Amino acid sequence: DQAEAGADALEALLPRADEVTYDMFDDVRFIDAGEAFEAITCPLCGKDAQAWWEGAMDQAAETEFEELSVVATCCGGATNLNALIYQPAAAFARFTLVATNAGVGKLAPEALVPVEAALGCAVRVVRQKV
Repeated sequence: DQAEAGADALEALLPRADEVTYDMFDDVRFIDAGEAFEAITCPLCGKDAQAWWEGAMDQAAETEFEELSVVATCCGGATNLNALIYQPAAAFARFTLVATNAGVGKLAPEALVPVEAALGCAVRVVRQKV
């Protein structure tokens, strides 16, 4: 019911989208920007995390992304793969709402409040370019 409500709220927010759908997965997935990928930065020290990120992703994949905790080799701090700063944004999820060809630029955080209220959780916008 919440998934349907979230899709309805997103459709109301993005009425020009070609389609609004949702997907639920049995396991955690990495949702990324596709061809638009630019950089990954450590949230603790601000340094480039790409050098150690791939190995950390391989290790997390062994647990089907149930365990995302990592020690950032750039600064030695404890963080998690979902907290890294992906440019453009990326996330780990078991559920996605998808608005195809939404026809909008960047969404203000307050615009997402109805979607988050319908879902009962925070959302992260990941713009995919395929």
